[in-house]
Amino acid sequence: MTAMGPSTDFTEALAVLGLRTTPGSRQELARRVAARHPASRPWSTVQTAAYRRVWEELESGCEADVPLAA
Repeated sequence: MTAMGPSTDFTEALAVLGLRTTPGSRQELARRVAARHPASRPWSTVQTAAYRRVWEELESGCEADVPLAA
């Protein structure tokens, strides 16, 4: 996986975080990610950037729980 930046594909960011649909809120994003990435395991730079990308998309009002294309 390459480095993630502001132009990173949203679908790719979800996949990095192990998400199959868009969370409905920032709280839901935090809950879903915490379930997959325990605090005892440090995040990579890519995972951190992916989380930021999904958070930004939620702030822009994207549609929640839309399944990813196969």
